[in-house]
Amino acid sequence: MSNLLENYYNNTKIKTILGKTTSFNGRLSFKDSLKINGAFIGEINADGVLVVGEDAVVQANVEADTVVVLGTIKGDVHAKSKVEMEPTGRVYGNVRARKIKISDGVIFNGRCEIIRDAK
Repeated sequence: MSNLLENYYNNTKIKTILGKTTSFNGRLSFKDSLKINGAFIGEINADGVLVVGEDAVVQANVEADTVVVLGTIKGDVHAKSKVEMEPTGRVYGNVRARKIKISDGVIFNGRCEIIRDAK
């Protein structure tokens, strides 16, 4: 991904970006869009788009509208809309979403479940 577009998702600028040197623990919630480029341990519950950057390591159960994985997630992922696992992505946990995209090169260890509604 080019440097110019790395802070965009679906032609929309990502509102908040946590840098590569950022490391934090706890419960994280947000309503718009967030990109994590560093490390996070805890729980994520969001109404918006979560992008896990290429160098990021997230050790958490994740609940969001859309989750885009370029880095590593260790935990279960539940998206109301979709989960996109890009070629550099690694997911160690179960994934539930209306739409799931797994690109060539992804490392995925878990189960996938396509859901009909946003439970």
